[in-house]
Amino acid sequence: MTTPTLIWQGIPTEQELTAAISQHPRAACIFLSDDFSGSLHEPDKGYLKSCAASAANFIPADANPLQRDIYLLPAAAAAELAQYGFGEPVWQNSPSVPQQASPSKPWQIAPPPIPVERVLIIGGGIAGAATAHALARRGISSLILEQNDQPARSASGNRQGLLYAKISAHPTLQTRLLLGSYGYSRRLLEHLLPHSPDWQACGVLHLNHNQSETRRNRELAEQRANRHLYYAVRPAEAESLSGIPLSGQSGLFWPQGAWLNPPSFATTLLESPRIRVLTQHRLTNLQRHGSEWQLAVDTPQGMQTFSGSHIVFCCGAEQLADILPEALPLQFIRGQTSLAEASPLSRQLRCALSADAYISPEYRHQHCFGASFVPNEQNSELRTAEDDGNHAKLAQLSPELAAALPAYQSGHAAVRADCYDHLPAVGALGDWAAMRVQYAKLAHDKNYRLPDLPCPHLPGLFVNSGHGSRGLATAPLCGELVAAQLLGQPLPAEPEVAAALSPNRLLIRRIIHRQT
Repeated sequence: MTTPTLIWQGIPTEQELTAAISQHPRAACIFLSDDFSGSLHEPDKGYLKSCAASAANFIPADANPLQRDIYLLPAAAAAELAQYGFGEPVWQNSPSVPQQASPSKPWQIAPPPIPVERVLIIGGGIAGAATAHALARRGISSLILEQNDQPARSASGNRQGLLYAKISAHPTLQTRLLLGSYGYSRRLLEHLLPHSPDWQACGVLHLNHNQSETRRNRELAEQRANRHLYYAVRPAEAESLSGIPLSGQSGLFWPQGAWLNPPSFATTLLESPRIRVLTQHRLTNLQRHGSEWQLAVDTPQGMQTFSGSHIVFCCGAEQLADILPEALPLQFIRGQTSLAEASPLSRQLRCALSADAYISPEYRHQHCFGASFVPNEQNSELRTAEDDGNHAKLAQLSPELAAALPAYQSGHAAVRADCYDHLPAVGALGDWAAMRVQYAKLAHDKNYRLPDLPCPHLPGLFVNSGHGSRGLATAPLCGELVAAQLLGQPLPAEPEVAAALSPNRLLIRRIIHRQT
């Protein structure tokens, strides 16, 4: 028997919620609304303040006063609830809505779940930690194999990172993913680290540093339904918010934006008795043996074998290229941040600034700024030239601030994985050898009408990677998506977005372009 789902058109009152929940104590709640601004200041509705209109918003049971999963969805999702995978619908204030069939391609659809015996997660950065956290919240234990001596020391190893969403003014797949992900990460920070010095909800001011950014920010500011998330500021207000001179620049202010220390965030996500982490464990090979996967792992004690029913790849670009070169043809992007000791002027910085570069208010007497962006580069050594480039970008952001930070040093350099369409690779991995055969006709005609057959998948293999520079926003919600697909539970993201993130799209693209 499936768990019922309570559905409201609009945001219900507390009395309506209480009455419905008393009759269905285990039910999840769905609110269908395109504009919930009138409910933002209601008692016990604080969880709405970081939600976005025109996007799917997932508020887990442990992060809201109702203590049950809440899904705030666009009104149009009323006809797509079956695609989310929700249980028996119980409509509260409107007649039931006929459901639409999924338009997804076979390779975009996750396979039916298989029994969970043991889950191994490869990589202990933000993506791996968030995936383990999402599984633990559902009662599933996992073992993380991290190749470094501590979690979150590669692509997640910057001293400070910004949490906001650099989005389009149009409802693209990336924009909808970022809006839903930003709110989820923001709520997760507030829930797990309510009084920590390792993050600060100081707001993020994205400056109008060129004509295209000025136009994009202006169009975003005109979208009133999300004014609680971002709004335009004139030059005088921008300087008042930031506390420093900005050479007359205006911008778009994200009042709930934050800076955070990614390693501290990852460490907190891993604080669960259901999560075990082994460091200095590097995966070198995996093979299928019967009903489980066997992994060859290089450890401080030599080569060891680990086994599991499910493997989730959350590792960086280099390791993915070694283990899954055919299944995940990812791109490499090198980035380096720089550090500077705080000065009297820089200590006046009240919010994080973003333009072609970013800088945060001081953290433990230092500022982190940057970052460089070097495509198709796999070297992670620190480079003085990139520090100089970061400081030059800082001077464009605020000449006075750059002058106040004349001495700087290298911070952190890492290689990030990215995909050709700048969407992460998240979900179940297809059997690339079988897919090459089943979808070979696409190499001759990408619109070829294929037989209605399910995509061949490798049982129990999933991925949460390819986040580029957006991982602080996207990786945590994508961890929830992997956990939901792995267990056959309702999706925390729009079905169309989840389908677009399927890692199998990368192999399909290679087949179409005859690159396999």
